[in-house]
Amino acid sequence: MTKVSIIIPVYNVEQYLDRCLTSVFNQTYKDLEVILINDGSTDNSGIICEEFVQTDKRAKVYHQENRGLSEARNTGLKYMTGDFVMFLDSDDWLELDAVEFLLEQTKSHNADMVVGGVYRTSKIVDHQQNTPFSQLLTQEEYAKRYFKIESQTIEYYVWNKLYKREVVEDIEFPSGFFAEDVPTMFRYILNSERIVVTDKIVYNYFINNSGLTAKFTSKHFDVLKGWDLVCQYATESNNDKYKEWAQINRYRADLALLTEIALSEDYKNIRMLNETQIKSMQSRLKKNKRVLLKQAIPLSRKILIILFTTSYDIFAKAINTMIRIKNYGA
Repeated sequence: MTKVSIIIPVYNVEQYLDRCLTSVFNQTYKDLEVILINDGSTDNSGIICEEFVQTDKRAKVYHQENRGLSEARNTGLKYMTGDFVMFLDSDDWLELDAVEFLLEQTKSHNADMVVGGVYRTSKIVDHQQNTPFSQLLTQEEYAKRYFKIESQTIEYYVWNKLYKREVVEDIEFPSGFFAEDVPTMFRYILNSERIVVTDKIVYNYFINNSGLTAKFTSKHFDVLKGWDLVCQYATESNNDKYKEWAQINRYRADLALLTEIALSEDYKNIRMLNETQIKSMQSRLKKNKRVLLKQAIPLSRKILIILFTTSYDIFAKAINTMIRIKNYGA
């Protein structure tokens, strides 16, 4: 049979890990290799991994000092022996027929990669699904979706996908990176010629409503580094369309971060602590304004471009004030 490796980085997720692992071990497709990377957990996650390994010979656990998500995935890639590979975050879970369905798609379409549907949820629910619709795309057609050219779907994530081993081999996630999926996913696309996109839900993405809202930190600026890497890889590909699309997304990354800062609860402090970075993004956004306004992006984004390039300080502060008033009245 065809072996599928599932790489699961684990870090301090004791309350969710059983749900994740149960969804893997109960898959309708049985020829699996489950690679658990305990990335220096300080709770009971490592113990839970060891217990599962004892109950299923298909699973192996590797313990390492905390080195972050990228290095945990890199460790998993080093040990994988499957013909195909998937990534699964340890607070998420798979539909029970996820592997079987995705593998069938690779075989029926001779695909290098299959992209499955995602359900974002804060609780376990049953999915009522119609007959799945699957579409075979060329590399360039899927790259266009990845770069959000005439599309607003999010394709950056490495999970919810099944890859041929050859697609991911010898490609490492950038170490210590906050936006590690962005450049890595593009490299996987460059290694794929035939890509199937299906609307069948295979992956459940857990939204933790009980946790605190993620705060903006300096690590968020890694998104810019991620798109810089994508621009580099696009240039190396010698594909003029990829170079153009990558550059447009690099411009959009400045807008996205400026917007995120404007919407942050701690706007004043963020503005003060990151003044140099913010001024650089403002300057680039102003320089690239015309190019961005020509793109097929939502009208709301175009309005923000115009406002932010007129006066970021005034309009970001105004937006932040309105958000706080709205939240206060809620």
